[in-house]
Amino acid sequence: MNLNEKIPILLVAQSYLILGGCFAPKVDKKPALQLPQPSSWESTVSTPDKNHSSSGWAYKLGGEQLNSLIEKAISGNPSLLAMSERLIAQGEQATILGSKILPTAQADVTGSRSKRNLIGFNLPNGSTSFTSNSFTSGLNISWELDLWGKLADARDSAEKSFRASEMELQGAQISLAGQVAKGWYEVIEGSQQVLLAQKSAVSLAQNQNFVEERFRKGLANALDQKLAQTGTAHAKAKVLALQGQLDASKRRLNILLGKYPSVLLDQNLSVPADLTSLEVSQSSPSILLANRPDLLAAEQKAQASGLDLAVARKNFFPSLSLTGGPGSRSDEFENLLDNNFRTWGINGSLSQPLFNGGRLRAAHRQAKALQAAAWADYGSHALNAFVEVENVLAAEIRLAEQEDLMELAAQSAEDASKLSWERYQRGVEAIFNALENQRRAFDARSQVYLIRKQRIHNRIDLHLAQGQFPLSE
Repeated sequence: MNLNEKIPILLVAQSYLILGGCFAPKVDKKPALQLPQPSSWESTVSTPDKNHSSSGWAYKLGGEQLNSLIEKAISGNPSLLAMSERLIAQGEQATILGSKILPTAQADVTGSRSKRNLIGFNLPNGSTSFTSNSFTSGLNISWELDLWGKLADARDSAEKSFRASEMELQGAQISLAGQVAKGWYEVIEGSQQVLLAQKSAVSLAQNQNFVEERFRKGLANALDQKLAQTGTAHAKAKVLALQGQLDASKRRLNILLGKYPSVLLDQNLSVPADLTSLEVSQSSPSILLANRPDLLAAEQKAQASGLDLAVARKNFFPSLSLTGGPGSRSDEFENLLDNNFRTWGINGSLSQPLFNGGRLRAAHRQAKALQAAAWADYGSHALNAFVEVENVLAAEIRLAEQEDLMELAAQSAEDASKLSWERYQRGVEAIFNALENQRRAFDARSQVYLIRKQRIHNRIDLHLAQGQFPLSE
């Protein structure tokens, strides 16, 4: 091919490139994200070491029992297992998209036999038809050259989406661990409440026996007797109600572990550790943005949307594809391996979109809007994360003070209850006051257990808000 023959081809290729550049929208920068990010938290909790690692908070908070429960939940929860399998499928999707960058090749062997009728020919032997055979074999190779990086961007976008799903799976594991930890301490607090109610019922039953004896001796009136009976019956009914709540908590915990919703648990219940001996972990806002799984997932999705926008823009550019490969052709099948029947071919295709009813421009506008939405979602997730940490840090201070005050109130109420019952036994105080003081004492102790559980739940929420993994690495 001489130079004069090459010039038209070069002009056509140049025209495609010029048309692609004219049709393609301008490149937009990443949407600006104005995200307030202070250097430290507004709510702070004093701790001896703010820089210690909180990886493995399950063991620190609940010992080997809680650590074992969370391990079982992460490995056996059906919802988490389903999420893991979907993640594997999404990873394969990234592999599928990445394979488009490479050439594809397939081997083909075909054979045909045909018959043709000859009409109007006077052949010597009188034959009016003939048959023929055709056999071909070859290696068909096709390859779309990634001139503009469009296929690579599509692959990278799929990988970013896969990384986002990985972060979401990790976030789901942390969330499940939080639910298991809360469920565990829900069971512990429920057991304490049942034991307290049983103790209250036994104490009131003993008081009732004392009043009944005084009534038979004529030292107490019928009102005292009925009030004592009422207090005992109410206490026993409360035991049944609390036992029902405890059974429901055990069933919910077993469901989280991927087990049958039974009221039986493998582990023995233990009283939670003293929270005053545990350090309060508090990172900084910048560390939160770098470590919390849902924020990392949102960031990966936003970056993927930017690559999708790049793909939408590069769809305006021409594409170049090559096809061809070696082969052989013969009328006899055994000749396909003979070098004398070898063939080869190569084809090139240059395609430039010209008119498609506005589809490409609409797809570009769509990708641009999705990118802006993805970065806005990231900002929303970050603000929600900030407020979660601020709330739990502020609650830590409040709940610690509440626990101290309720402990003081419970101790005072128990002392008052003893004094009141002694006064009733001496006949200087009405039984109504004695029973009421007993009820207040048990209610105050019940509130201590409740506040302590809320404080533990708040500590768990702090670990969740900071995206800290529960198990040691």
